[in-house]
Amino acid sequence: MLEVRTLCDKWTGRTIKAIGRTGSDTGQHYFTANTWLSDSRRLVLSAHIDESRRCRYVLFDTDSGRSQSIVDDAGWGAGIVSSDDKLYYIDGRALRCVDLTTMSHSIVTLLEEGSEFHGPPSITNDGSTIGIYWSRGGEWVIGSVEVSTGAIRQAISPGFAKPYDVANHAMINPIYRNLLFYAHEGKTEHIPDRIWAVDSGTGEAKNLYRQKRLDDGTHVEYVGHEMWAYGGERLYFVKYDPSPLKPTGIYWVDKLGENSGFLNGDYLYWHAAASPDDRWVVADTHEQGSKIVLVDAENGTSRPLCEVRRWEEHPGHPHPAFSPDSRKVSFTFADEENRLWVGIVEI
Repeated sequence: MLEVRTLCDKWTGRTIKAIGRTGSDTGQHYFTANTWLSDSRRLVLSAHIDESRRCRYVLFDTDSGRSQSIVDDAGWGAGIVSSDDKLYYIDGRALRCVDLTTMSHSIVTLLEEGSEFHGPPSITNDGSTIGIYWSRGGEWVIGSVEVSTGAIRQAISPGFAKPYDVANHAMINPIYRNLLFYAHEGKTEHIPDRIWAVDSGTGEAKNLYRQKRLDDGTHVEYVGHEMWAYGGERLYFVKYDPSPLKPTGIYWVDKLGENSGFLNGDYLYWHAAASPDDRWVVADTHEQGSKIVLVDAENGTSRPLCEVRRWEEHPGHPHPAFSPDSRKVSFTFADEENRLWVGIVEI
């Protein structure tokens, strides 16, 4: 079903293992949603992606080259693989599960009629609780689902004002499951309060990173593409290059919004993903070709991994992310015919 190519990156000379199919489009999950199984050998990929972002979920073994269809009709960006090798994915008002060991399928939970889950989902490190958001009668809701019982827990309905009323990208803290990040969605140059978290126990919400303004109120920090560190203490995000206030690049804020810092600004960063061992951050850049860059999470130094072609729109953003052993980086790229593949490099 899927084939493997071996490429040599022209920028760094690194070997890229490319997985896909000639004349078709193949991608991985969103960069905040793990696509790898716990053995750091197999991945769940989105194969045969069509114009409406429907796809087939395929289990691929990077050692043997074997691929196995898991779900015939699913949505790109709707799935995540847990640490205990279960695939959870959104299907309208249903949250479904495939046990990747037994290949049994089940429904974890169902929303009430008239409501719909939205991706990407997130999950705690122990695989017990899923962070998720949904729409209900024009309202956006941030919450979680207990995997063992299917119980849905609403944390907050932020009620942002129009025209930027959407609250999305709900991500549960991988350690402190009472903390749920959510984003005030919209054009970043118009959003002065992008980064939020809510305590599901108390219902208290906080704007974690207070974006700076000039004395006249002008908004000067354009931020987004957040991801929790696996240790749960930090949230990484990108301050985009058009921001009037420099430096731009990869930043972090702690889980309570009490401290923040700048990590690296060597490139025009776009998305930034943490490694499971909390040692690294990997990022792509918003240019053609997009650079995949490895950043040391402690001292902020960077080194290049490769450079790839990309699409301007989803699902063709590179969205680099780590394998569970933190030794491999996977990403989406476009080939010479502008079809999508998943690339893997060793760090």
